[in-house]
Amino acid sequence: MTDTAQTATAPTAIDPAATDPAAYRFWTEERVRFADLDVQGHANNNAIGVYFETGRVAIMQALGRFVSDTPWTVVVARLVVDFRAQINFPADIRVGVRILRVGNTSVTMGLAVFDGDRCAATQEAVMVLVDKATGRPTPVPEGLRAGLAAFA
Repeated sequence: MTDTAQTATAPTAIDPAATDPAAYRFWTEERVRFADLDVQGHANNNAIGVYFETGRVAIMQALGRFVSDTPWTVVVARLVVDFRAQINFPADIRVGVRILRVGNTSVTMGLAVFDGDRCAATQEAVMVLVDKATGRPTPVPEGLRAGLAAFA
Protein backbone atom coordinates (compact mmCIF):
# COMPACT_ATOMS: atom_id res chain seq x y z
CA MET A 1 0.00 0.00 0.00
CA THR A 2 1.33 3.43 -0.86
CA ASP A 3 1.01 6.57 1.20
CA THR A 4 -1.31 7.96 -1.47
CA ALA A 5 -4.00 5.32 -0.78
CA GLN A 6 -7.36 6.82 0.05
CA THR A 7 -9.20 5.95 3.24
CA ALA A 8 -12.92 5.78 3.70
CA THR A 9 -14.54 8.77 5.32
CA ALA A 10 -16.36 8.03 8.57
CA PRO A 11 -20.08 8.76 8.58
CA THR A 12 -21.22 11.98 10.22
CA ALA A 13 -21.75 11.57 13.96
CA ILE A 14 -25.25 11.85 15.29
CA ASP A 15 -26.07 15.19 16.96
CA PRO A 16 -24.66 15.30 20.54
CA ALA A 17 -28.07 16.57 21.77
CA ALA A 18 -29.38 13.12 20.82
CA THR A 19 -28.47 11.83 24.29
CA ASP A 20 -30.49 14.53 26.10
CA PRO A 21 -34.03 13.39 27.03
CA ALA A 22 -35.19 17.02 26.75
CA ALA A 23 -34.55 16.88 22.98
CA TYR A 24 -37.46 14.45 22.48
CA ARG A 25 -41.11 15.43 22.19
CA PHE A 26 -42.60 11.97 21.62
CA TRP A 27 -42.16 8.97 23.91
CA THR A 28 -43.19 5.33 23.99
CA GLU A 29 -42.35 2.65 26.51
CA GLU A 30 -40.79 -0.78 26.08
CA ARG A 31 -39.72 -3.59 28.37
CA VAL A 32 -36.53 -5.60 28.07
CA ARG A 33 -37.61 -9.20 27.64
CA PHE A 34 -35.50 -12.20 28.71
CA ALA A 35 -35.49 -13.24 25.04
CA ASP A 36 -33.75 -9.93 24.21
CA LEU A 37 -30.57 -10.92 26.02
CA ASP A 38 -27.30 -12.06 24.50
CA VAL A 39 -24.76 -14.41 26.12
CA GLN A 40 -23.32 -11.52 28.16
CA GLY A 41 -26.75 -10.95 29.73
CA HIS A 42 -27.53 -7.55 28.24
CA ALA A 43 -29.96 -6.51 25.51
CA ASN A 44 -28.70 -7.67 22.11
CA ASN A 45 -28.14 -5.10 19.35
CA ASN A 46 -30.99 -6.71 17.36
CA ALA A 47 -33.37 -6.22 20.29
CA ILE A 48 -32.36 -2.57 20.48
CA GLY A 49 -33.25 -2.28 16.79
CA VAL A 50 -36.73 -3.57 17.65
CA TYR A 51 -37.05 -0.92 20.38
CA PHE A 52 -36.27 1.74 17.76
CA GLU A 53 -38.83 0.21 15.39
CA THR A 54 -41.41 0.44 18.19
CA GLY A 55 -40.71 4.17 18.42
CA ARG A 56 -41.01 4.73 14.66
CA VAL A 57 -44.29 2.81 14.47
CA ALA A 58 -45.71 4.44 17.62
CA ILE A 59 -45.24 7.99 16.34
CA MET A 60 -46.96 7.14 13.06
CA GLN A 61 -49.84 5.55 14.98
CA ALA A 62 -50.09 8.58 17.25
CA LEU A 63 -50.38 10.76 14.15
CA GLY A 64 -53.25 8.58 12.94
CA ARG A 65 -51.17 7.43 9.98
CA PHE A 66 -50.77 3.71 10.19
CA VAL A 67 -49.62 2.41 6.83
CA SER A 68 -52.45 -0.10 6.38
CA ASP A 69 -54.90 2.83 6.34
CA THR A 70 -53.11 4.84 3.64
CA PRO A 71 -52.37 4.57 -0.10
CA TRP A 72 -48.67 4.74 0.80
CA THR A 73 -46.31 2.78 2.98
CA VAL A 74 -43.10 3.72 4.74
CA VAL A 75 -39.80 2.01 3.99
CA VAL A 76 -36.49 2.36 5.77
CA ALA A 77 -33.88 3.91 3.50
CA ARG A 78 -31.08 4.42 6.04
CA LEU A 79 -30.35 3.63 9.68
CA VAL A 80 -27.38 4.82 11.74
CA VAL A 81 -27.12 3.48 15.29
CA ASP A 82 -24.71 4.43 18.04
CA PHE A 83 -24.64 1.98 20.96
CA ARG A 84 -23.71 3.95 24.06
CA ALA A 85 -24.37 1.75 27.11
CA GLN A 86 -25.54 -1.71 28.03
CA ILE A 87 -29.16 -2.40 28.92
CA ASN A 88 -29.68 -5.17 31.44
CA PHE A 89 -32.65 -7.36 32.32
CA PRO A 90 -35.09 -6.57 33.76
CA ALA A 91 -35.64 -3.00 32.64
CA ASP A 92 -38.46 -0.69 31.69
CA ILE A 93 -37.08 1.57 28.99
CA ARG A 94 -38.30 4.58 27.04
CA VAL A 95 -37.87 5.37 23.37
CA GLY A 96 -37.77 9.05 22.47
CA VAL A 97 -38.53 10.23 18.93
CA ARG A 98 -37.94 13.61 17.33
CA ILE A 99 -38.32 14.74 13.76
CA LEU A 100 -35.07 16.03 12.31
CA ARG A 101 -36.22 16.76 8.75
CA VAL A 102 -39.23 16.37 6.50
CA GLY A 103 -38.28 16.30 2.85
CA ASN A 104 -40.41 15.95 -0.27
CA THR A 105 -40.79 12.15 0.00
CA SER A 106 -38.80 11.34 3.14
CA VAL A 107 -38.75 11.87 6.89
CA THR A 108 -35.59 11.80 9.00
CA MET A 109 -36.19 10.79 12.61
CA GLY A 110 -33.85 10.95 15.57
CA LEU A 111 -34.50 8.32 18.22
CA ALA A 112 -32.94 7.32 21.53
CA VAL A 113 -33.40 4.46 23.96
CA PHE A 114 -33.21 5.49 27.60
CA ASP A 115 -32.80 3.23 30.63
CA GLY A 116 -33.87 5.67 33.30
CA ASP A 117 -32.04 8.91 32.44
CA ARG A 118 -29.13 7.07 30.82
CA CYS A 119 -29.06 7.04 27.03
CA ALA A 120 -28.23 3.50 25.89
CA ALA A 121 -28.45 3.98 22.11
CA THR A 122 -29.30 6.59 19.49
CA GLN A 123 -30.53 6.19 15.96
CA GLU A 124 -30.98 8.37 12.91
CA ALA A 125 -33.57 6.88 10.55
CA VAL A 126 -34.45 8.04 7.06
CA MET A 127 -37.90 6.81 6.07
CA VAL A 128 -39.28 7.13 2.52
CA LEU A 129 -42.97 7.19 1.70
CA VAL A 130 -43.77 4.85 -1.17
CA ASP A 131 -47.00 4.67 -3.18
CA LYS A 132 -48.44 1.17 -2.70
CA ALA A 133 -49.76 0.99 -6.26
CA THR A 134 -46.64 2.15 -8.11
CA GLY A 135 -43.86 1.25 -5.70
CA ARG A 136 -42.38 4.72 -6.28
CA PRO A 137 -41.62 7.45 -3.72
CA THR A 138 -44.58 9.73 -3.10
CA PRO A 139 -44.78 13.20 -1.52
CA VAL A 140 -45.35 13.47 2.21
CA PRO A 141 -49.05 14.44 2.58
CA GLU A 142 -49.63 17.89 4.08
CA GLY A 143 -51.58 16.46 7.05
CA LEU A 144 -48.71 14.15 7.93
CA ARG A 145 -46.18 16.93 7.37
CA ALA A 146 -48.07 19.17 9.82
CA GLY A 147 -48.34 16.39 12.39
CA LEU A 148 -44.63 15.58 12.17
CA ALA A 149 -43.74 19.27 12.61
CA ALA A 150 -45.17 19.10 16.13
CA PHE A 151 -42.37 16.69 17.08
CA ALA A 152 -39.47 18.60 15.48
